[in-house]
Amino acid sequence: MHWVWKHSQSKGNPRIALLAVADAVRTPACEVRLSYADFVEALNASRSVAKEAVRKALDSGELELMEVGKGTRASLYRLPKAVGYLRPAKSSGPESGPLDPSIPTPSGPESGPLPEIHDHASGPESGPEWAGIRPSSGPESGPHSPFPVPSQLERVEEQASSDSRYPDEVLPLVHTMTASGLSVRWPWEGDSWFQIIAIIRRSGIDAMVDHAHRAAANARTPVTSAKYFLPGWRELPPKPPEGTPARKPTPHLRAVGSYQTPEDRGIF
Repeated sequence: MHWVWKHSQSKGNPRIALLAVADAVRTPACEVRLSYADFVEALNASRSVAKEAVRKALDSGELELMEVGKGTRASLYRLPKAVGYLRPAKSSGPESGPLDPSIPTPSGPESGPLPEIHDHASGPESGPEWAGIRPSSGPESGPHSPFPVPSQLERVEEQASSDSRYPDEVLPLVHTMTASGLSVRWPWEGDSWFQIIAIIRRSGIDAMVDHAHRAAANARTPVTSAKYFLPGWRELPPKPPEGTPARKPTPHLRAVGSYQTPEDRGIF
């Protein structure tokens, strides 16, 4: 965290994203697994704001994505420029001690960060939290200018936490299915959502919901998972191009209950 405070060129939300990573780092490699839910909590903002902050941090080169999350395993991030970084010690004495030598050092846990943390690349674990409080070691451990803590950032109303695991393009399908009476599980994570997104783009949500209702009505047991509908969804035809005229088939004469003799049909 000390490296982010003193050397990062980031500003605003990307800086908070970097601080969230740094605060969670516990290894010399400066690597940690975090989900988007963690970034949403750190920024106290919407998922889209958190995703944009992480993207800008990655584009800056001060954050690296080492491994994409899969299933319940969160993505692995790394602070490459903080690897091997040592927080400089103060010449006036231990950083964990009081600034005024005339004040006796407390013997309890209130005496500040643990001494062994001074050599960690990520800085003291007792460093600034999201309330914008600087470490007890003095101004050196904080930024040169006031830091925009989340209480000063624009707050965006967050959707229900249950929505955060669904891609934005899939949420309309999930909500339409639930509203129509098909409340099922959606057991997809990470890249596995791409197959659902591809079907939505190809065939459309209405066709998928209609098929799901027909399949559920013919099922022997209640359907509890959306995976039950996947084989049928894959076989749905593509949406017709815009402007394609809708043609209704002409009903057969027998369908209206009339009977024709061979003479009527022109056979004799």
